[in-house]
Amino acid sequence: MEGQIDQSDLKIKKIAVAVIVIFHVVGLIGFLIPALQPYFMKMVPFHLLLMFAIIIYTYVGDVKRLLLFVSGVFLCGWLVEVLGVHTGKIFGSYYYGNTLGYKIAAVPLLMGVNWVILIFSIGQMVKSFKIRNSILASLIGALMLITFDFFMEPVAMKFDYWQWDWHQIPLQNYIAWFIVSIILLKFYYALGLKQQKYIGAAMFTAQLVFFVVLYMTTGTNIFA
Repeated sequence: MEGQIDQSDLKIKKIAVAVIVIFHVVGLIGFLIPALQPYFMKMVPFHLLLMFAIIIYTYVGDVKRLLLFVSGVFLCGWLVEVLGVHTGKIFGSYYYGNTLGYKIAAVPLLMGVNWVILIFSIGQMVKSFKIRNSILASLIGALMLITFDFFMEPVAMKFDYWQWDWHQIPLQNYIAWFIVSIILLKFYYALGLKQQKYIGAAMFTAQLVFFVVLYMTTGTNIFA
């Protein structure tokens, strides 16, 4: 029976990986073609919610720990963004556009969801490296997230996710990302969430490729 359950779970995760890859590829094509960009920008909130749903649906383990992780990271991530937007003292001076949808206190609720997706994905990915020291794992994960953010920032500005004052991304942003990421990743590892095959690596890699390609074409319309 256990073998049958494992095979069933493996099949579900392979389907989930296929969905992750397909939606990111289709989204990438839509963002690369200027005529399609306005339509695909409207789909961003639904895309994030789908990725979030995949994480929840495919998770096999202690559901209470997963819910604690989701609620903790969502609230922490969203509140940090609220403080950041209203004070300019965390990430720098910036404001959110309309692409990420409904806002409370000038911050899209989906930013909390986005933090959950990123921390879960990179947490799972680094966990597969078999690093036993959670502090070291958190540091490595945070460095990977800074690399991800480096490619994401110019793309986010181009497609109105958010905008930086004076259109300059401050060094402060990357330092804050690093610190916040370490804290949230340490929380992830402290909960001892069960390792899920493929999902984390597929999710993070798909997002990284998506933003790297768009970063390389930012300011140019290669299909124009």
